[in-house]
Amino acid sequence: MKSTKKMNVLTYILLIPIALFAFFPFYVMLKSAFEPLSQIVSGFHFFPGNGLYLENFKEVFASYPIARWFFNSVTIAVVAVLGNLIFCPLVAYALAKVDFRGRKLLFILVVATLIIPVQILVVPLYLMLAPLGLSNTFIAIILPDLVSPFGIFLLRQAFLGIPKELEEAAFIDGCGRIRSLFRIVLPNAIPTLFTIAVLKFMWVWGDFMWPSLMLTKEAMKTLPVGIASFQTTSSLVPWGMVISASVISVIPILLLFFFLQKYFVKGLTDGAVKG
Repeated sequence: MKSTKKMNVLTYILLIPIALFAFFPFYVMLKSAFEPLSQIVSGFHFFPGNGLYLENFKEVFASYPIARWFFNSVTIAVVAVLGNLIFCPLVAYALAKVDFRGRKLLFILVVATLIIPVQILVVPLYLMLAPLGLSNTFIAIILPDLVSPFGIFLLRQAFLGIPKELEEAAFIDGCGRIRSLFRIVLPNAIPTLFTIAVLKFMWVWGDFMWPSLMLTKEAMKTLPVGIASFQTTSSLVPWGMVISASVISVIPILLLFFFLQKYFVKGLTDGAVKG
């Protein structure tokens, strides 16, 4: 009992400095959002010198369509997440539960796509979608993110951890493959689905390269692309507005992780030892 308590104390002693170190950049960003530009560039200090300075936020909303960009980002991220929650389970179920020729090879190909840098795919995607007239449309941003190889991999591993006896009993009762997937398999993989939702939302929400290439109209920009447009010259960066807009952009990610954190770790570890 005493050794367990000592181990817990040592764990906290180790984890608290690591947590503070990880949180420190976010604290600096939050603090700087409530400071005037002169104070931001003057050097680091732990607390704002003149109280809460709200002009940065007022100037952001007055000078740029930040609410529109926020709505654009939410729309794209939510649709992309829904696409992953629909299509990834279908592919993962086939790879995990359906016995067909070439299943292992197909799974290897899916996993192999994870090592392809996204930068390599940008030009081919642009050459495919731009001639179709999809520039400055949400469709062009959403299409490449509707299915995630990592989501397929994660769900496939989770599905392998579900006892096959559950499905066999469902088949005896008259369930088909699709009904078994939605009635038996998916309810037992809820944490993994939430994990995919969080990871995909984070990825799409923070994506800059692809939206900056396809979205050039002011009203169509996402939040990261819009924030990048704050810098009007190579030497002038309105750090107050950039940081305050960054604080706004972080809020949905924090809320999503806060409400789904209990599923997040379990979803990452479900089926981790399955081959």
